[in-house]
Amino acid sequence: MKNASRFRENQQTVKSPNGRKLFTSDNYLFSTKAEDREETLYFRNSVTKQTGRLRQEHKKKGRLAKIDEEASTHLFLSKKRYKYLKRWNEENPCQVPAFCCHELRLLEDKHHVEFACEGEEVRWHASEGIVKVRKNPKPLVREALNTVCGVQQTRRFGK
Repeated sequence: MKNASRFRENQQTVKSPNGRKLFTSDNYLFSTKAEDREETLYFRNSVTKQTGRLRQEHKKKGRLAKIDEEASTHLFLSKKRYKYLKRWNEENPCQVPAFCCHELRLLEDKHHVEFACEGEEVRWHASEGIVKVRKNPKPLVREALNTVCGVQQTRRFGK
């Protein structure tokens, strides 16, 4: 019953006071979509500055619902720049690369890189997904919450 405990952890995160404030369609920023994987949704509460994500699918055993301890910064890169930085990181694994301020602009079809602080250490993660922005994220957020919490979704006839 590993899945049951995994879903229970995700439910606790989503239903926590911070989770209820963060994982709403009003706080939805963007999604990333990789080949052969469900979308990952990213959120930011504009009042508390809290950030987090809902992974609908994860290759590793990591949590599907995550609230960041320190707010993350998101960068959006061209394919060429993204490939360059991945290669650069292999050669410089303990360093943080320099970025341009225009890479902070949320743009669809770009590659996503996420920066987070862990104490004094800054780490970064290059997502495999391509950025998608939804004009009406309510159905997407609702479906992602159901998936992350292990709720079977049933559709009414004609809906």
